[in-house]
Amino acid sequence: MNFDNFHCLGEISTTHFLEQYWQKKPLLIRNAFPNLPTLLTAEELAGLACEEHVNARLVLEKAGNKPWQLEFGPFDESRFSQLPTTNWSLLVSDVEKHCPETKALLKAFRFIPDWRIDDLMISYAPPGGSVGAHVDAYDVFLIQLCGQRLWQISEKFSDETLEDVDLHILKNFSPEHEWLLNAGDMLYLPPNVAHHGIAQAYKNNSDQNENCMTASVGSRAPSLKTMTSDYVHYLSEKLTTRYQDKKPLIPTHHAEISDDTVSHFINELKKGLTLEPDQVKRWLGQYCSDNKAFEDLANDTANSQHDIKLKELIDIIQKETLKQSPYSQFLFSNTDTDALLFVDGESHEVSREFAKTICDETIINVKQLQNVMTNADRNIFLYLYNNGSIISA
Repeated sequence: MNFDNFHCLGEISTTHFLEQYWQKKPLLIRNAFPNLPTLLTAEELAGLACEEHVNARLVLEKAGNKPWQLEFGPFDESRFSQLPTTNWSLLVSDVEKHCPETKALLKAFRFIPDWRIDDLMISYAPPGGSVGAHVDAYDVFLIQLCGQRLWQISEKFSDETLEDVDLHILKNFSPEHEWLLNAGDMLYLPPNVAHHGIAQAYKNNSDQNENCMTASVGSRAPSLKTMTSDYVHYLSEKLTTRYQDKKPLIPTHHAEISDDTVSHFINELKKGLTLEPDQVKRWLGQYCSDNKAFEDLANDTANSQHDIKLKELIDIIQKETLKQSPYSQFLFSNTDTDALLFVDGESHEVSREFAKTICDETIINVKQLQNVMTNADRNIFLYLYNNGSIISA
């Protein structure tokens, strides 16, 4: 299924959604994805959960050593044969990175900037499976892939959670609305809306039991604490000067920190803690494109590619199809004259057309790229290839 220019908001326009619903109120969209193809089978999802470097979790509501027991992958294949027939869930995060073909679904959400999309998570559950009533601090689109799931939500709730369980589950959740979602239906939830999704017993058109699979497209929503800490760290790496007394005075008491000293430190801190737009722009691009969580996997790709020279890369371009690494995030921002390209937590000064073209699609339009590349762009392209950020398709 081609998700280019795909409208998944039903009869609601993108503008209306962003103005009236985004970060404001829930929205149920029936048949948002008609004839949605299979992204992953249950067997493929379970196989993914057995691999190293994959963030996979099992939630057992009743069959564990305690209620709502949480287990982390990677799992042994035998673990799945030991599970009960009801009341458990398997959740796998960052599916679009480990199975790049699933990333196509994210194109349907390009009314949200790429840097705001966090990941594609897919869950599988037999009847009764859920992760309990909970609250997320970010926007999420919940897409029913197969089977049925009952969603209950509440916008006015007590934030008291259950004690002695592995998850943050609301203790006294009382739903205000509920909807039964079928394959292709989608529920949008803004931050801080309590919700509880419960897999249902369901028979498909062939009268076969069909368990529940749900895709979750979550948005990036870092806390102010996290952003401030990272920005200060970014600035501190660029500072090399040390404290100096500009106008030393004899202290009235040897142990006193005077008001003049405090004022002097305020002025010094202002110099270091700049909010100059170009600095913030460069930091933000590096922050949003960071791939430290997948650094080992990215390095494995880089090590499998030889440290080639520019002439060799030109030969590769002519013979092979190249694409962005699934573990890399490509973003850009315009400057006064050119652009900053952000990849894997680094920034590169490139031409605007180069930045737009290389960020446009996962499969890189090399022919178009060659038409716009400057000599400096070619060197950046070579660096990204040798670094494993660009790989052979």
